[in-house]
Amino acid sequence: MTALTILDQLPSGLLETDPKALLSVLGGPTLIRLPGDAEPPLFVSVLLHGNEVSGWIGVRRLLRQQTRLPRSVWLFIGNVAAAAQAVRSLPGQPDFNRMWRNATHPVATAVLAAIADTQLFAVVDLHNNTGSNPHYAVVTDLAPGSLGLAKLFSDTAVYVKQPATVLTRAFEGKAPSVGLELGPVGDPRADRRAHGFLKQLLNLGRLPHTQPEQLALFRTVARVLVPEDVVFGFAAEADGEVELVLDDSIEASNFATLPAGTWFGRSRGNARLCVLDNDHREVTDDYFDTRDGNLSARLPVIPAMYTTDPLVVRQDCLCYFMERLN
Repeated sequence: MTALTILDQLPSGLLETDPKALLSVLGGPTLIRLPGDAEPPLFVSVLLHGNEVSGWIGVRRLLRQQTRLPRSVWLFIGNVAAAAQAVRSLPGQPDFNRMWRNATHPVATAVLAAIADTQLFAVVDLHNNTGSNPHYAVVTDLAPGSLGLAKLFSDTAVYVKQPATVLTRAFEGKAPSVGLELGPVGDPRADRRAHGFLKQLLNLGRLPHTQPEQLALFRTVARVLVPEDVVFGFAAEADGEVELVLDDSIEASNFATLPAGTWFGRSRGNARLCVLDNDHREVTDDYFDTRDGNLSARLPVIPAMYTTDPLVVRQDCLCYFMERLN
């Protein structure tokens, strides 16, 4: 793994560089400290997943427009090696958004060491997501500052405890922090949303404080996975060799409540989904019933981030199940 590079100015030509070419310009993960009129700095992370490019496109557009930043920015550009191949991560690499707990990975250790003595205005981690979802924010604490950041972005927010290794978790108690789910890669609205949010944030003198009841606030209660040894597909494309055929229409119901009995797919043989709660205990039988090969919800569920992208299913999960906090 290439070590972290720390810069105090933008490399020549960086703002004209597309995500796939960042590796050739930067060489690896890079932290760039840019001065501005106000302190403390805003910490922004992009490309923790190499195929989630809207954050970089939005930041690039913002920096092109600014001769002088209204607030200092510390910009972390993450997995440029994966970005060069337009994939989430490369084989053998860590997931850059799953390596921050106790900062045991060298890049995470170096980033956190570089900012250890610096007060931060806020932390914003920019992501794209798969599937049809509303724009929403992800918070790992319910502090008013973090919820204020979330509210600036969307009325919908998700409070997560797991995985405990995401970047924003490293800043609990140190700075208001939020992850932003900008929408699908390739949607220009996602790029504009990243740019607009950061521009608004840089011009704030202080962060708003928000209480949980001011948001449509959800909490993850379970993570739904396809076991590694199960051959799966989706109803529109499944062939005869697929063991688990999943319903692709669930994607349109992200953040909506589905009633008990909702059909999720069918099993050929003994193939099934695996559901893990927040403590990593398997609770599949609490959520799914399989009768005559049909896989259906045993109780009402709220799916989120349901994806029909097989690669994302393998690298992350099929979806999460949520509950309303308020």
